[in-house]
Amino acid sequence: MDAEGAKRAILEEARRAGFDRVGVAPAHVPPEESERLAAWLADGMHGTMEWMKSRAPLRTDPSRLLPGARSVVVAAAEYESAEPGAPAGRARISRYALGRDYHEVLRAMLRKVESAARELLAGAKTRSFVDSAPVLEKMYAQRAGIGWRGKHSNVIVPGGGSWFFLGGFLIDHELPADAPSTDRCGSCRACIDACPTGAIVRPYVVDGSRCISYLTIEHRGAVDDELARGSGEWVFGCDICQEVCPWNRFARGTRLPDLKARRDVAGLTLERARTLGRAGFERMFRGTPVLRAGWERFRESVERAIRNREREVE
Repeated sequence: MDAEGAKRAILEEARRAGFDRVGVAPAHVPPEESERLAAWLADGMHGTMEWMKSRAPLRTDPSRLLPGARSVVVAAAEYESAEPGAPAGRARISRYALGRDYHEVLRAMLRKVESAARELLAGAKTRSFVDSAPVLEKMYAQRAGIGWRGKHSNVIVPGGGSWFFLGGFLIDHELPADAPSTDRCGSCRACIDACPTGAIVRPYVVDGSRCISYLTIEHRGAVDDELARGSGEWVFGCDICQEVCPWNRFARGTRLPDLKARRDVAGLTLERARTLGRAGFERMFRGTPVLRAGWERFRESVERAIRNREREVE
């Protein structure tokens, strides 16, 4: 089968597997993207995520992950974007984390697509990623025509918004590339103005060390008081920059049952979260991305959110 025919078949398999959007991009990383990453790291915007710095060479040279990598198949799956119920004092958890762990869901979907690709292209080798391998997936998504990187740095899918998971795989065969997406943010700066910690320091640049998602999931050590106050009632992740994005009025919500919000997680209050204990935390969030934070960091985020709520009602 020729490359064009193989690409059509691979993309069709991706849609059958449950992905909403799929495209192909060249595997090589342009020099400007390498420079962009290097500048971001040099400015310390990775905070305490030292693995971002140590694995940077892998992000800018995909052949280190898959020798002979020529193309990247990029796929996007929409997750549950509907605002969950809002009981008084709700522990705010990013919507992507209210359902089953997306790593498991997307990996299972990608396995089907990779298998089809290897059958269509005899001898082909692949390497998949779901926010787990050191890959510049947002850049690839833009180059594959999935969507453009908004000023909040999330990928915005035309006619769909930004509530999407990204995944895909490198392949050591060259497939016809799709046309890159065009930036449609225009003069809008809603996400920049809405960020309570000032993490979006300028259009398209997020200082990870100030981001609420980073503070509640990745950060190690004490949290600066200004940033702590700005984190509000968020205990895992943050959706503010996406909530204010005009493009998200087009969001339709997921069609995958595993990615739908669990009621017990979506309805968790701060007071209930405070009483969970380690065992209760593990039971409550088993199978969800929230486990990644670990009990100790989650407990600290809950206490910080309670203090912020108390300040609001004073």
